[in-house]
Amino acid sequence: MRAGCASWVTGFADPVETLVSYNNSTTKKLFAGSGTAYYDATSTGAVGAAVKSGLTNVRHQHVTMANAAGHWLMMVNGADKLIGYNGSAWWQDGDGSHDITGVDTADCIDINTFKHRVWLIKKDTFEAWYLPTDAIAGAATKFDLGPIFKLGGSLVGMVNWTINASTGIDDYAAFISSEGEVALYQGTDPASANTWALAGTFRTGRPLGNRFSCKVGADVILLTTDGAFPLSKALLTDNSQLAVAVTDKIGPVFNEAAALYSANFGWQPILHPIGNKLIINVPKLENTDSHQFVMNTTHGAWTKFTGWLAFCWEVHDGELYYGSTDKVYKADTGTDDDGVDIEAVAQQAYNYFGSRGTQKHFTMVRPVFITDGLVNPAVVLNVDFAQNRTAAPTSFSAAAPAIWDEADWDVTDWNVGESVYKKWIGVSAIGYCGGIRVVTATQGVTCRWSSTDFVYELGGTL
Repeated sequence: MRAGCASWVTGFADPVETLVSYNNSTTKKLFAGSGTAYYDATSTGAVGAAVKSGLTNVRHQHVTMANAAGHWLMMVNGADKLIGYNGSAWWQDGDGSHDITGVDTADCIDINTFKHRVWLIKKDTFEAWYLPTDAIAGAATKFDLGPIFKLGGSLVGMVNWTINASTGIDDYAAFISSEGEVALYQGTDPASANTWALAGTFRTGRPLGNRFSCKVGADVILLTTDGAFPLSKALLTDNSQLAVAVTDKIGPVFNEAAALYSANFGWQPILHPIGNKLIINVPKLENTDSHQFVMNTTHGAWTKFTGWLAFCWEVHDGELYYGSTDKVYKADTGTDDDGVDIEAVAQQAYNYFGSRGTQKHFTMVRPVFITDGLVNPAVVLNVDFAQNRTAAPTSFSAAAPAIWDEADWDVTDWNVGESVYKKWIGVSAIGYCGGIRVVTATQGVTCRWSSTDFVYELGGTL
């Protein structure tokens, strides 16, 4: 069962649409964008005054650039001049000290750093603009990719991809178009043909939103209408071979969500290494409803998270956070959803129990749970791929553990830690294959479903 969430910063007047983590050697900050301003969300509590205001929107893309002068957070949203933070103060392109010339940064929808250069992607064009080496301001130079892309559209982003080739480890710059075309470049100085060259082009699905990528080790996950693809595998194939997608196991439900909600703001993949999770946020209704497809990065299994109304995500100082309607939540923590039950639903795969062509009369099932509290699961046995649902379970909350020298002797129960729940449940169903559906609702309880036992009688083929 997944962990819970807890309120972190409360009292925003508008939905939180962007979370940004800033880290240097002495300063760690988490900023939350809401409405037309950014707020400090580093510490838990009520939201304070805005630290950067007067913006058109807060749907920014961001990077951190480090040079001899410090660490520079840089952000663009395609509507306002580039804004930034240096660890102590906010700044903006055009303030006289951080001016960028050549391109209007209010027209830039994505920002990236590649081999000591800041790159900007201009909206509705195939223009990528880059700054001088190790610079956060100055004269930007245009790099036109229009002749490279054949399907039309425009550039929507740039990502870095690390390749371990026979010549050694090297970084490549990947430019992605709205139609799913990718152009891969290698080198350091785009102004010189001797040090900058096109390494290849290929096609994947159309990107979902502006936050369509995340770094996973040396690879990059691209979130597209056809699934979530590792850039390394997308390069070697095409989008017709969907089995290379990490979302292959959930292909039908992912493709349905992409078809229904692709136009909504809020799509975002994010890796939570400590939690062993790759999370894909799915905005069912913009700033109103969402769920998440979540992959266990250890063994590749998928699940669906509900109950977390998330519009944006960020990992800050090793912890996972998401922005919601009027709060920032700390996610993947505790055993309740900010005081509300965590509801878990699971349907086993259907099993023929070694006799595929023989009917079975199922009479009893026994799901085995490892838990540190009381559980009262609702259980139903489904046969032959039926999708019958269970009644809602009774909510269970764990009692506070007894504390030595404080709890009443001979009255308070000992805290015995984890225990095994294994209760036989009577069922009555006839079918060729079967699998149980389990529903739990708990607070203050951790619970793992370990195994299931079945009692059945073999019948005939008809």
